[in-house]
Amino acid sequence: MNAPVNTSLKVMELFPTPIFVIQTEGLDNRQLAAQIYAIRDEETRRGVADKTLSNLGGFRSYDLVKHPGLAPLRRHILKTLNESMVKGQWFAEPEVVEAQFSAMWGVINGRGHANATHNHPEAWLSGVYYAKVPADPRQAGSIGFRDPNLARTYTKSYYRTVQSDACMLPPAEGKLVMFPGWTEHFVGPNQTDEDRIAIAFNINHPNTLR
Repeated sequence: MNAPVNTSLKVMELFPTPIFVIQTEGLDNRQLAAQIYAIRDEETRRGVADKTLSNLGGFRSYDLVKHPGLAPLRRHILKTLNESMVKGQWFAEPEVVEAQFSAMWGVINGRGHANATHNHPEAWLSGVYYAKVPADPRQAGSIGFRDPNLARTYTKSYYRTVQSDACMLPPAEGKLVMFPGWTEHFVGPNQTDEDRIAIAFNINHPNTLR
């Protein structure tokens, strides 16, 4: 009797979580970082209460979604979404418009500052853009994404180091990262003496405009 032979192998990666990582050039990162520093200094002068939220130290600004100085960044985010992700390429939704931005804020993390695990309720898509990153990005505090499939932990082998329930992405100046708002994520501590400046944002689903 002949041994059985496989005639095909098909791997179905069902229900993936898309994390979009785009390296951007052409935005003025020094100017963006300077604006976030200026906003921090303004809030300090006004004595605005610290907004901790997921922040473990560091600075988080007020909502900057209407800030004119961040308009070039918002336009670039929309251009990226509309050219590469919506209208059937990754999402069935139509063209994304600026009115769908629901929030945008600046974050300055110095030495030891981090962000606890969280997600962004009610956001369709969330993201972060890095305007300033320390010379050693792997020590600057990587963004981590948690595996949303908790059932996977029941079969995880604790004797293998290759299995993990989190994926870490180091920052880089000009890097834009976008992901579904429900995705749990966190930021590791900045272990350098330089600031890492990120500009985060939320985008609503187009149905919210109806």
